[in-house]
Amino acid sequence: MLSAAVVLAQPEAAMALELFGVSILGDDAAPSGAFPYAVSLQVEGQAREDEALAKALTPASILIEQSKQGASDALALVARARTDVERIVAALYAEARYGGDVQITIGGVPLAAIKPEELEQRAEGAPPVEVAINIRPGPVFLFGSVRIEHNPPTEAAPALDPQSFGLVQGEPAKSALIVAASDRIVEAWRSSGYPFAQITDKDIEADHARHVVDVRLMVAPGDPAVYGWVNVTGSVDLDSRRIAEQTAIRPGERFSPRQLKQSRERLRKFESIESVRVIEGDQVDDTGGIPITVEVIERKARFFGATVSASTVDGAEVQAYWGHRNLFGEGEKLRVDATVSQIGADGFERLQFDVGATFSKPGVLDIDTDLFSEIRLVRERPESYESLSGNVRIGLAHRFDSVLSGSMAFAATQSRIEDAFGTTNYTLLSLPGDLLYDSRNDRFDPSSGINAIFRFAPVVELASGATFGASELSFASYRSLDTEGRAILAGRFVIGSDFGASLADVPATYRFFAGGGGSVRGYEYRSLGPTFNGQVVGGLSMVGGSAELRWRIMDSLGLVPFVDVAVVSPDSFPTFNEPVYVGAGIGLRYYTSFGPLRLDFAIPTTHTEGQPKFGVYVGLGQSF
Repeated sequence: MLSAAVVLAQPEAAMALELFGVSILGDDAAPSGAFPYAVSLQVEGQAREDEALAKALTPASILIEQSKQGASDALALVARARTDVERIVAALYAEARYGGDVQITIGGVPLAAIKPEELEQRAEGAPPVEVAINIRPGPVFLFGSVRIEHNPPTEAAPALDPQSFGLVQGEPAKSALIVAASDRIVEAWRSSGYPFAQITDKDIEADHARHVVDVRLMVAPGDPAVYGWVNVTGSVDLDSRRIAEQTAIRPGERFSPRQLKQSRERLRKFESIESVRVIEGDQVDDTGGIPITVEVIERKARFFGATVSASTVDGAEVQAYWGHRNLFGEGEKLRVDATVSQIGADGFERLQFDVGATFSKPGVLDIDTDLFSEIRLVRERPESYESLSGNVRIGLAHRFDSVLSGSMAFAATQSRIEDAFGTTNYTLLSLPGDLLYDSRNDRFDPSSGINAIFRFAPVVELASGATFGASELSFASYRSLDTEGRAILAGRFVIGSDFGASLADVPATYRFFAGGGGSVRGYEYRSLGPTFNGQVVGGLSMVGGSAELRWRIMDSLGLVPFVDVAVVSPDSFPTFNEPVYVGAGIGLRYYTSFGPLRLDFAIPTTHTEGQPKFGVYVGLGQSF
């Protein structure tokens, strides 16, 4: 006979070293006065799958989970063991093992015969009590007869094929499948307009002779319903009628739980709303409608903040902002911000600034379309050019679903740019648009999901009549290399192209450059690209990428080796005849409640005249 075993032991002595509350050596010692014990879990079997079963059952054991802390006394240890029997039996049911048996011994004595007062008489300094969990899992039970019925009968019943709910005859009869099927059956009735549907009878019988589980579920649909009146509570400064309109719940329409979820998601996009609940009435009124209550909690209307980042290559950057989330009572947002960068990079001549204001109003054409407008004044001063630009734009942003959104705008820009081609005044009209797909689980520190942005803008220069198209695609993905999310592989790919005009006719602010904290670390900001008369002028296309291994070595600290790559071409389509710029380095992350603090050290590996030997970058949040 083979045994699959998991053993955890409480040592007699433990060493531990803490730094700022983080254990960095050894295990925490048991608390003073604790009742120590060592626990083992064994699953009897003849097959290799019992090793997997032992692994699946282990999380159900409180004895194992709390073994390092010990028990407060013998009575608490016995109570913990009795709870484990129930929890492990339930875990066996979840694995379709309905004929299993769980036996626990403490100090070699079966649980039923344990006398806690005798355990308490152990000699002081005695080794930890041996606790053994022995499991005979029994055979796997399969689904036998499966029936889903409803009473009273109705012609409007949804399709109730058991297989569509995961109850497949001949497949392992895991208890979780039965629970999930019950929830899905109720939801199917609710989606058919029956908000009060419920399972009134579950007849689940395990036949130990045939090793099958027969299932019969009885559904009581209740009364069908449409939406009744919509009541909004909790709104103070927000217009309650506006909130009701944004839910898109219309009295008289058929009840739909999916629509209620969508309504909740629509209201969550209001930055003036802290939280929202959509509550269904508990009965149908005289008109056949079910009343809906929308309960909201508003956020503070005004907000402000500031961020600081710095690098040894490009100097420091300071951003400050102020805003109002509910300017006129219908969720309108105003944000005013200012950024000053390249502080200390090369005196005051290199200072850059970006000052502007943005206004948005939700739900203008339909519930998911917002109006936005923006005005900005921007000065850029990298090594390759100097520009001063004023920009205004107005457009619409649409949310297609929870991860996909897009926008289209009309923009006008007046710029004065000095570069290797001379000093030129530009008057530009454009139609910038973007499409965003964002399924990241955390915007500051993602461990899964995708963040993809496609931008495109047709542009015309009024003075010269030059026209061109500007486009860029950025794609980032995140993948966890372990089950705990402590090692994350993050990658980013960027490709861009300006087409339809020569390099000299495209303003420097639209050309592509590489270098800097958001591009290739280790090089100066926007300092890499094709040259003209010995001066970098940028290119009409670029291909770049970054790869990072975000390794969380402690709860609060992480290491991030990384590499950045970019190629900038003077042609509209990358030719890869230009130098390949590579920056590599390692970063340190200190994780906080508001996101990781970032410290990156990068070395430029491609020799370029006038570039620094290394760069150090400090900021908040991951690099991408």
